[in-house]
Amino acid sequence: MSKSNPDRRSEKQVWRYLVVALLCILGLSMGAMAVVAKSTRLDLWTYLNSRTHKTITVQELQQGLVEPLVLIDVRSPQEYAEDHILGSVLVPIDEIESGDGVQQIQAIVEQSLGAGQPQPTVVLYCRTGPRSHRAYAKLSKAADFNFVVLEGGITAWRETVQAGL
Repeated sequence: MSKSNPDRRSEKQVWRYLVVALLCILGLSMGAMAVVAKSTRLDLWTYLNSRTHKTITVQELQQGLVEPLVLIDVRSPQEYAEDHILGSVLVPIDEIESGDGVQQIQAIVEQSLGAGQPQPTVVLYCRTGPRSHRAYAKLSKAADFNFVVLEGGITAWRETVQAGL
């Protein structure tokens, strides 16, 4: 008759508990990230990638920290007609995601280039940011430009402009 070692059994139980605890923590972490992603209106993958997207604040934009620049509004035509940043060009997120908008932005950037002028920074904006991050994710794979997302979108722009900052 063979007896099993009680220490050996308890060691296995400890490992099982550790594995279960780690899986629970991982599950909770993924769930929390999914909730945050959903609250920002981004899918989880875009949300995770958005943490690495280059951004610019309204104040930095007003200070001229990026020049030359091209402002691209990725909202709908209706939103653009209601309000937009002066000098911006409308290229809706739907067109960017279908690929047509990528070509439009490439043409806009090429038209903005002057002789001896450096390539402009493309500033993407929407109402508050989620669509801009989706556009950034698509454009950064498809075009070789310097893209940034305007933090807070046109909402932050209007708050700053109306406050006179």
